[in-house]
Amino acid sequence: MERPTTEVELPISGIKAVLYNYYLRGDSKAIEAIMLGSVEFKQKGSEPELKKIDVTYRARMDDKAVLLAIKELIDKDGKLPITVETLDNLPDEDFKMLQNSLPNKRPKKK
Repeated sequence: MERPTTEVELPISGIKAVLYNYYLRGDSKAIEAIMLGSVEFKQKGSEPELKKIDVTYRARMDDKAVLLAIKELIDKDGKLPITVETLDNLPDEDFKMLQNSLPNKRPKKK
């Protein structure tokens, strides 16, 4: 199934980002799994107790949400790889624009 896309131009780098208009169910599950996999509980009596939380989960969720929303990244030299390294090399303002352009609606039913 081909998903509709939207193109945005990033303000600092001038990179064109082609973004999907909505996430697939598997995308949403992958993003949520990062948070769920970042906590560890232990049983204390009848109540679970938080044992450990990986505080980097939020940044990893942000990266995953952006990566899964991108269909293509295109600069003056052609297509860029869609990787965390590419995202990390973007100016912060460009990354924030990508975050603000993420899908937030469900696909329209026909």
